[in-house]
Amino acid sequence: MSDGYRQVGSFESGRVDAVGVGDGAIAVGIGERVVLVTGSDRVEIDHGERVVDVALADRVLVLSADALTIYSRTGDRIRQQPVADAHAIATVPDEGLVGVLGPDRLRAVDVATGRERFDVERTRPGGPADDGLLGTPAGFVIATWSFLTRIGTDGEVGFDRNLEAVVRSLGRCGDAVVAALQNDRLVSADLETGEERWQTALSADHVAPVGESSVLVTTGDGIRTVDPDGETASVPGLSSGDGYATADGSLVCSIRDGTVATHVHSRDRLRLTVATDAVGVGATIDVEATNATDRERRVDLAAAVDGATLSPSERTVTLEAGETTIVDFPVEAVRSEGERTIELAVDGSVVERAAVELDDAASGGIAVETTLDVTAVDHGVAELEVTVENVGGVALEGVRLLETDAGTESLEPGGTWTGMVTRPYEPDRRVSIGLEVARGERRREYAPTCTLPPTPTVDVEADGDAVRATVDTDGSVTVVDRLVIELPGAGRVRTEVTIERDELLLVVPQFDEGTARIGFESLDVDERLRLSGGPATFASTSGIGGSPAAGRDRTRAEPTRNDRSAGSPVSRSESPGRESTASRSEDERHESTESAAATGLDDESDAASPTAESDTTPATTKADATPTAAEPDTGSRARDGTGDADTVAGNDDRDGESGLVATRRLEGDSAPVGHAVRDRIELANEGDSAIEVAVEIGDSTADVGRLAAGERTTLERSVAMLSGAETTVSPATISVDGTVSERLEGRSIADADGGIAVRATVDPVDGSVVAELVNRDDRPRRVDGLEIGDRSVSVDARLAAGERTTVTGGLDGWTGTDAATLEGTVTVADENGTTQRVDIVAAVTSDAGVEADDDDGDPFRIAIGSGTQVAGEYGTVVLVFENEADRPLSDVAVSASGEPINDLFYSEARRERLEPGDRIEHFVDIESGVSSPSFEATVRYAVDGDDREAAVRAAGPATDDEAAWTDDHRERWSVERVENESATPAVPSALSTPFRRE
Repeated sequence: MSDGYRQVGSFESGRVDAVGVGDGAIAVGIGERVVLVTGSDRVEIDHGERVVDVALADRVLVLSADALTIYSRTGDRIRQQPVADAHAIATVPDEGLVGVLGPDRLRAVDVATGRERFDVERTRPGGPADDGLLGTPAGFVIATWSFLTRIGTDGEVGFDRNLEAVVRSLGRCGDAVVAALQNDRLVSADLETGEERWQTALSADHVAPVGESSVLVTTGDGIRTVDPDGETASVPGLSSGDGYATADGSLVCSIRDGTVATHVHSRDRLRLTVATDAVGVGATIDVEATNATDRERRVDLAAAVDGATLSPSERTVTLEAGETTIVDFPVEAVRSEGERTIELAVDGSVVERAAVELDDAASGGIAVETTLDVTAVDHGVAELEVTVENVGGVALEGVRLLETDAGTESLEPGGTWTGMVTRPYEPDRRVSIGLEVARGERRREYAPTCTLPPTPTVDVEADGDAVRATVDTDGSVTVVDRLVIELPGAGRVRTEVTIERDELLLVVPQFDEGTARIGFESLDVDERLRLSGGPATFASTSGIGGSPAAGRDRTRAEPTRNDRSAGSPVSRSESPGRESTASRSEDERHESTESAAATGLDDESDAASPTAESDTTPATTKADATPTAAEPDTGSRARDGTGDADTVAGNDDRDGESGLVATRRLEGDSAPVGHAVRDRIELANEGDSAIEVAVEIGDSTADVGRLAAGERTTLERSVAMLSGAETTVSPATISVDGTVSERLEGRSIADADGGIAVRATVDPVDGSVVAELVNRDDRPRRVDGLEIGDRSVSVDARLAAGERTTVTGGLDGWTGTDAATLEGTVTVADENGTTQRVDIVAAVTSDAGVEADDDDGDPFRIAIGSGTQVAGEYGTVVLVFENEADRPLSDVAVSASGEPINDLFYSEARRERLEPGDRIEHFVDIESGVSSPSFEATVRYAVDGDDREAAVRAAGPATDDEAAWTDDHRERWSVERVENESATPAVPSALSTPFRRE
């Protein structure tokens, strides 16, 4: 970093509010905008709100007063989520995390999904004037006054150290934290342990957030570099201002007096990265060289390693502008094993140093070659194959994938092992995986890397009465996805395709004039064609496929009724001598319409679906099977080309002409009982005029109102499952100007294993709350917070693994509500103190209180009887059920279940008739030796011939000696109502809040 820089650009900024540093880019927050600098190029993002802080990963993250907004690096807004009371953010790019720091808490949020990874209480409070937040490979480092605290990516405290002087600024150099202190000292601390590495007398006002081989610091004498040993040096070309550099030092922004200046290395930047972690005799050290300039470069590249001989050790490399290539240096001999430093020189000047592990195969060292290849892109997920070849002379005793633990315990010389991993698909992105190879006590880690293939392209053209689409892919990778075809007058069809070669030809009939759209469901590909009597006009947009994140969160819904009547278009791989035309006469189109009508669909369903006779034999793609509209759909999701028309627009072309693009995203296909899942519907008016939009789901309607041309909006609600193995989120109908335009299919949410199950109810009048909590994890958990509708309930429930309890209370400051559901959160903590806030949905019902006093609840007053005594060798709990209704109950039976019950003496209680005011007492015999017994009981009864039941849970203390039993023990026994899923069919299987517009 100390070889000198040259300025390549500058711009006036005024006051700079925040700066974020990422791989190859620096983001500068100024007022209500963010400028992303990538050398001489800049991208400006109009955020529209005051920027509080900014951070970079593969996305641009902007913190404002009450929200965290995610942008792509090209400035496209991806997502916004609420963030309360936060003043700083920082990223851990390798983990895909962003840390959000508030006065009392640090939250970690997944950048790709927005889901919370952890939420922990800070070791000490702070504020904007007191805090510094730094993202590092080991987690988040917080500087508060004189204290330095690291929180790992798991939410655990790594270290908490007092530096004895206030921290002015904070940065990272390699594997150490560098802090500038108010006592004019510069201190370096180990990133893992917090132990001091070195300190030196240096008055520094600013430390750049990141550096690998060195880090920039701003002093009274200008900008200097500090290396891992604490040695400082001036930097030619960087005279003054606060310096911010990318990790490799290829780009620097210096900020001074309202001006941001951009600098690159003065040596016409050649970026070098050592791609080899370990090497032995006969193998090569691979160096990735990138020409970061805008002209061709020819350089002499040399490599030298202590303890090894390279032959040749010099290469002459010619690189076009922006080109990247691999330069290899063969290892001829190894003189000493272990970690050594490799130095890379360009035209005689050392520009990069890195560590490499040397192995001597003759002495039994580890020598392997690794490769990583993309084999398929399946519904937005890249499937990667990693290969490990033992090129040494001795057997290996372990090969392991670090992220999955898959591997082998033996790999003979010359042997090969392969494994599979997946990554979210993002075109042209470089990805890597971690490997560990072992022999005896020796262990080496490798990180093979590859580049994901580019996005497939779709070329659409009109051909007479047919529409032809050619899909081109990278021929080396199989692409599996659902092809989305939307035709005027025929609605939308999705069909599963597998493209194993580089091209797929698709031919579909043309029904009416309008706009045809063809794209992929999980990939960001969507092409349009205007169909009319004259020449076809072509337009390209992005909308059907959504973002790569949409592929990661996809939900495969069950077939809808329209699926059972819609056919698939003809699709096949291009091959010589095989052409298809799909012209249709008016009579044929009329017959197709009658066939669709015969299925019993109403006027708002598909009146015609694109169909074609199967006139081809099976080809290499799996999209060749093309059933007609009359064929019944078996509901299979096998990749056989079966189409399913899950969104339709009637028998006209309004859907194509309206320009409305609707996308539904369910954030997760499983969740524990009661936990909220976000259901989002994204609407974009891609037409030329304003439209009125409404969304219907079930019995509710969300009136979106007017959408101007080019305007986008999002509807969001929370959905929670209450019972059963899974629940279905209802389909949605989109209306444009009063006419149905889109139908979005329903989705399923499965019950996830583990977690704290929550069933909460709120009384709409008095705000009383009943919450049933079940610990379905395999470790103890504590619930110490419950909030519903922004009001809190005092909770302190400790639950062993598998334990359940019911908590009650009242919401502070309750003023009543007309809502049917409310959003809330529960705070759950582990034994080690790590806390997590979980979003939930609560039902609003007049049955929320413990006592049921109307016909919708059970008619009993329940209590613990005076004969209860759980002591010594025999114990008995008496449950009392008194009929408080004004009519008699019949066929009353009470039965209990649970491990502490003594089955030898136990029997259920029965009464044929229970008059108003009468009671039934049930004696439950308890085993000895149980210190805190609890059990459940069910009372079944009939009212006017209608069978009903209610469930309760009893719990309390026990004593080993009868003489020790007192009335206080009996009064500590409690009995509370619990929800009985099978007994209350009126309880919905799921709750949802009304849609709100973001």
